[in-house]
Amino acid sequence: MSAPAHFEVSYAINPWMEPDRWRPDDATLRQQAHAGWDALRATYEGLGAVVETMPPAAGLPDMVFTANAAVVIDRQVLLARFRHPERQGEEAHGQALFAQLRARSLVDSVHALPEGVCFEGNGDAVVDNTRGICWMGYGPRSDLRARETLQAVARRPVLALALVDPRFYHLDTCLCLLTGGELLAVKRAFSPEGWAQLQAIAGPQLVEVPEEDALQLAANAVCIGRDLVMGYCSATMRQRLEERGYRARVVPLDAFRRAGGSARCLTLELGT
Repeated sequence: MSAPAHFEVSYAINPWMEPDRWRPDDATLRQQAHAGWDALRATYEGLGAVVETMPPAAGLPDMVFTANAAVVIDRQVLLARFRHPERQGEEAHGQALFAQLRARSLVDSVHALPEGVCFEGNGDAVVDNTRGICWMGYGPRSDLRARETLQAVARRPVLALALVDPRFYHLDTCLCLLTGGELLAVKRAFSPEGWAQLQAIAGPQLVEVPEEDALQLAANAVCIGRDLVMGYCSATMRQRLEERGYRARVVPLDAFRRAGGSARCLTLELGT
């Protein structure tokens, strides 16, 4: 995780970001961001997770969304390359972080993408250990060409899904893997072919996210055991989770939703 010391919505690179609506409430929203981030970290630690932190950097307000820095699979790291110039300054900080983690033996190796290939880390990769595969989103932020490198690092099949709704610009905004193998998914985010592929592979474990929850980025969640940490959960969604033996842990993350992120975006799982 990376603290929101410099978090704000000062530019727009996805439909959620509206700088003109952020500025009038800047002080209040910054306070909400800090409180929400602290609550998220405390929730993780209360569930037994160990949290590593990456120092925030001035001028990089989206560095708080650490999920995009890399993807870590079986202690192998594939570093991100960002599409938008506003986020490209984050890359050096991610490289430095993973060099430190490797020196501490928390990861084994660090890999880079070929020149000219964009891939935004765990934002566009869902590691599905239940099925021994990795789901990859492509289109808005990540290039389909990244699949080859991801597959080599992951050492498992990578199934690529086209993202067709600009509000769900990263895979982690519309697909969430639960520990029992269920996949929470936002149907509108995928092409008909992609949705059919999800249905074919996940079968009855594919759980469609209600529209109300989808538009609150509820699928951008982190599952720890039978607890799902999320920024929003309707009564309908809560019932669907409880029927499958999960508990919703809702954390107030509305300030981050204004930038297009929630719990998952704020979290890069190291798996160590």
